[in-house]
Amino acid sequence: MRAFLWFLGAIVLAGLLGATLAYPAYELTSSFADWAFHRVASRIAMLILALMLFWLCRRLNLKRKQDLGFGLPWRRFLTVCLLWGAIGIGTAGLGAAFLLAAHLRVADSAFAVTVPSLAHIFLVGVASGLSVALIEETVFRGALHSGVERESGPWMAALSSAPLFAVLHFFAKVRIPPADLGWGSGFDLLLLSFAPLRHPALVLDAFLAWLIVGLILSLTRVLTGNIAVAIGLHAGWVVVLRMLQQGTQSGGASAHSAWVGRFDGLLGYWMLPWGIAIAAALWLARSAWVPYASGARASSL
Repeated sequence: MRAFLWFLGAIVLAGLLGATLAYPAYELTSSFADWAFHRVASRIAMLILALMLFWLCRRLNLKRKQDLGFGLPWRRFLTVCLLWGAIGIGTAGLGAAFLLAAHLRVADSAFAVTVPSLAHIFLVGVASGLSVALIEETVFRGALHSGVERESGPWMAALSSAPLFAVLHFFAKVRIPPADLGWGSGFDLLLLSFAPLRHPALVLDAFLAWLIVGLILSLTRVLTGNIAVAIGLHAGWVVVLRMLQQGTQSGGASAHSAWVGRFDGLLGYWMLPWGIAIAAALWLARSAWVPYASGARASSL
């Protein structure tokens, strides 16, 4: 697990350096952009992490595109991404339908349901989904998975990366009022982001939701040897998530409210049967989809 510890150390160090630089960066950007502090802080941390991971991958000899999960020919890779992106939207759409039918999410009164507004939030979701999926899958199911797999095998790589993936999704989900910002606000953001983990019962549903997502994506990496399916599914899920965030609000009075956690009003225990069903379908149908997604069938692309 030496590779896992290297990646964990890089993530921790990037978080600390990002916390140090967050407020100065916010002050510099506030003169020409009205960006929220938590967004500036998260982007700074991601930039630092990207630079550190570039160095770390070279140190761990993760230099080939296969090591980052991009082993398929590009045309095949893009085709698989698009196909599974559509599947991601479809499977997340089923989850969204459940949330709406159970009144766990209700239409936001501030959102006008028109063709242009729906097209706008869809395009925002696509942009967010592509960027998030490409970055996170390259790191978690790409470099991190390859590094751990070399030492401990593919299943240990999957089981170690998924919990880390889940924990890191708590970062920068809190807001610090502008009036309270100061030179130590980057560290305040770090502490506030992960403070809920000190009370597991309050965030267990959100953690398990992110964990099942991470395990599903890791399963596709184990089965195919690349991250094309993971990028597609991840991007498709984010598209629907962003649309729900922008077009709906929490329906806290629902009789089924126990299925959705208080962390963000979207994630919750409902994702466990949803995720298990997806994982089971992927496993049982692997002979039908894995050959093409893994490049096992010869292709002239």
